[in-house]
Amino acid sequence: MSDQVLVAVISALGSALVAYITAHENRKKNESKEKELSELEKLKEENAQLRKKLERKSKDENSE
Repeated sequence: MSDQVLVAVISALGSALVAYITAHENRKKNESKEKELSELEKLKEENAQLRKKLERKSKDENSE
């Protein structure tokens, strides 16, 4: 009887450990994705600003 209890306890601890590790790794992946998306948004914004600047410069050259 005590062997069965010990097996059940070890099994429960193992399951809890696997669940913790899985959750931790998923959280790290999500944080990494959010960081990449944030950087992508910044680059898109910078790209838009540079395009506007280039268009203004092009218009100025054409008007001269």
